[in-house]
Amino acid sequence: MNLKASIQKIISLLLHIFVITTVFPVKLNYSSIIIVILLISSILNLVMLKKAGNYQLFILAIPILIYIFGLINSDNLDYGVKFISRNLSLIAFPIIFFSNNKNTYIKTDSLLKVFLTSIFILNIYLIYLFIYYFNLGEKLSIIITELIYHSTYLGLYNIVAAWVCFFIYRNSKNKKFILFYLFFIFSAIITSSRIIFILGFFSLIIVTLSYIKKPIINFFLVAIILFLTSVVIIKTPSLNEKFSQLTSVKKLSFDKNNYQSISSRFGKIEASLKLIKKNILFGVGTGDLKDDLAIEYKKMRFVMGYKYRYNSHNQYLDSIARNGLIGGGIVLLCIFIFPLFIAIKYKRGLLLFVLLSVMFVCFTESVFGLQKGVTFYTFIVTLLIFETYQTLNSKSIT
Repeated sequence: MNLKASIQKIISLLLHIFVITTVFPVKLNYSSIIIVILLISSILNLVMLKKAGNYQLFILAIPILIYIFGLINSDNLDYGVKFISRNLSLIAFPIIFFSNNKNTYIKTDSLLKVFLTSIFILNIYLIYLFIYYFNLGEKLSIIITELIYHSTYLGLYNIVAAWVCFFIYRNSKNKKFILFYLFFIFSAIITSSRIIFILGFFSLIIVTLSYIKKPIINFFLVAIILFLTSVVIIKTPSLNEKFSQLTSVKKLSFDKNNYQSISSRFGKIEASLKLIKKNILFGVGTGDLKDDLAIEYKKMRFVMGYKYRYNSHNQYLDSIARNGLIGGGIVLLCIFIFPLFIAIKYKRGLLLFVLLSVMFVCFTESVFGLQKGVTFYTFIVTLLIFETYQTLNSKSIT
């Protein structure tokens, strides 16, 4: 085997290891180290082959430039640099896949199956915890957060896994992947995240309506899904506790006497909107968002927000508050609208539903504020865009 083939095989192997270290609850340092080695190997591969991929991949990297420019009006440069370093996967994976355009060892199906296997193993452990701590309510969420990672991100991984299984089934007609789809939806639901529960419910409805064409059967199936989801909410302590918070909200705004999740989220939204209003064009700066939010929380007498320095918990508000209508708008166009355009233009169903799932979660989470969020998103989206270009190139050749 020659050197070129050896490097390409190593890159493929490292991508598989990256998927495992990203899904499993291990230190983020491991996946970061693998990304660095992948970058070095990919650049070496590019130098040797002198054949590059599609330059459009680098649209995903433009937000890094916006964040760097956003340091100009930042007082807290330390946090700004940390935030940028946390988001470096936005440029890392475009470089990796751009440099490996001719790497025949990178198989999308193989990477996706490693992802499914990894999340399946993790879910078995999660289900054990769910059964063991079923009657302890909120303790399950605490265990997930402390021993694995944020329940919303774990739930999002499961939703993505469910869509991967659905599209494998659609292409292969292998019915076992429908069972895996249902397993991952169930696993997503028991993470006890409201937004993931709602997302799982809608995905079940979409799949049901898309494959069963008889209106009467659809009606009864949707009714059954509604009934079962209601039973799950009522009978599952952790979910019941979270959804019951909706009844404690007396108004659609922050209540300084109510620190439950719903009210606190209104507080985060109000503080973010105030910052956007004050800094509409260029934002508060890449490094200053948490500091300025803390100031607003203090003015609002939102003690928990000030004490724990909550982020916006909304990626759209986070981006615009951080870098303004101009910079934040460009960031959102690059990370969401560009991939969405590719998905719609080339009819890539899996890419479309992965994007819609993440974009939905972004209404209640600052996904790009955590490495577990931005790294996974950038990898899966870049991989699916890479596969799209590979497919188009192979068709043009034949």
